[in-house]
Amino acid sequence: MFRGTAVSMALPFLDCFLDGNGVALAATGKRIPTRFGTYFWGCGLSKELYLPKKTGLDYDATPQLAALEPFKKKINLISGMRAIVDDSANYQHWTGMAAISTGICPAKDKEFDAQTIDQTIAGTIGHGTRYKSIEVTFSGNKSESYSSLGGANANPPEVSPLGLYTRLFGPGFQDPSKGDWKADPEVLVQQSALSVVAEDRKRMLQYVGAGDKARIDQYFTSVRELEQTMAAQLQRPDIAADVKVPPAPGEMEVNKSVPVLRGVVPIMSKLVAIGLATDQTRVVNVALAEGASTIFMPGDPKPFHQATHEEAIDTGLGYQPVTSHFSTYSMEFFAMLVQALDEVKEGDGTLLDHSLLLAYTDTGFAKLHTLDNIPMLLAGSASGRVKTGHHIAGEASPVTRVGLTVQQAMGIPIDKWGSGSMATGKTVSEILV
Repeated sequence: MFRGTAVSMALPFLDCFLDGNGVALAATGKRIPTRFGTYFWGCGLSKELYLPKKTGLDYDATPQLAALEPFKKKINLISGMRAIVDDSANYQHWTGMAAISTGICPAKDKEFDAQTIDQTIAGTIGHGTRYKSIEVTFSGNKSESYSSLGGANANPPEVSPLGLYTRLFGPGFQDPSKGDWKADPEVLVQQSALSVVAEDRKRMLQYVGAGDKARIDQYFTSVRELEQTMAAQLQRPDIAADVKVPPAPGEMEVNKSVPVLRGVVPIMSKLVAIGLATDQTRVVNVALAEGASTIFMPGDPKPFHQATHEEAIDTGLGYQPVTSHFSTYSMEFFAMLVQALDEVKEGDGTLLDHSLLLAYTDTGFAKLHTLDNIPMLLAGSASGRVKTGHHIAGEASPVTRVGLTVQQAMGIPIDKWGSGSMATGKTVSEILV
């Protein structure tokens, strides 16, 4: 089993890899941080409508990816990947998602066997910001978060525009784009309290045994993370983005109706982008809905998931027409998130250029809950670490190849990832710089 602990001979991405113009440098001379995000949607795509005939650059446009066409040169499509269960069960709408996000096919339904990839990356790039990560669900259900430190517990998401705004820009937020920036005085009080705790820890360690020392050190790891967060809040973020914090949104209806989502998703996507651009966090985990997606169109008696099972395949078309509409909506909403990041100018590029978004789903064919031919997309170039605009045919490769590629692009020093038959040391080398 490989869980990211192997010693890697690969070099991390270094400043010297940048070109002579310093493409990833802010005007101050400091490097613009690279952000990471995930976007999860349930029930896959329609192979007949999303899969291009060509691979490589300049692949052909397809109906289901039409909303992403304006950003095609900044997106990689990776098709034909597979989650391999070995002796485990296929927990419907969970196994594929968990395999992609942890590298392990889960032993139990609704439980992760390891922390999710966003949290692994947040452990490397998430320090020095106000929040190690931010979790968001577009459809209003607090149970639909797929960010976890492992087990059955998930990191609680923000579920409305106002809730997300308040979390990012409410009490305690100091706008780094304004000249009158001041550190939140409450943070100074909290920092003083932690200093006292640190002194108590030193005295306590003089009187406890080895076992208790290990437990105390484990506990104070979280305390040190809190100290790092506070230290970040006491320093004005050095932002390079041209961005302004908007007024707070009002209360909005939030549910899984497609028309409602079309109003909510652009607002929450913009708030995510501003939160990243102002360095409130560098890691975001976004869910459209649950794996057995129940997004719906008013007037249609069957929501997405139900349609995948009950709708017949049109013999003339070769796919399920109604189901394919919902798959297309899932890509439409992902395009809104991509657009929000690409609209923020930062340095000599955009926030999207300095980010890497992993969009993934749970199945290749929802009607049968298949774990082969799973599509994934990568948006952004991770500050030049990823070549974009490619369609890569996975040819039944394990989904962990994508996870390994993403982690290396984000500076995680590993050369193997995954477990069982999904353990791999092979990246999607065609797109790594």
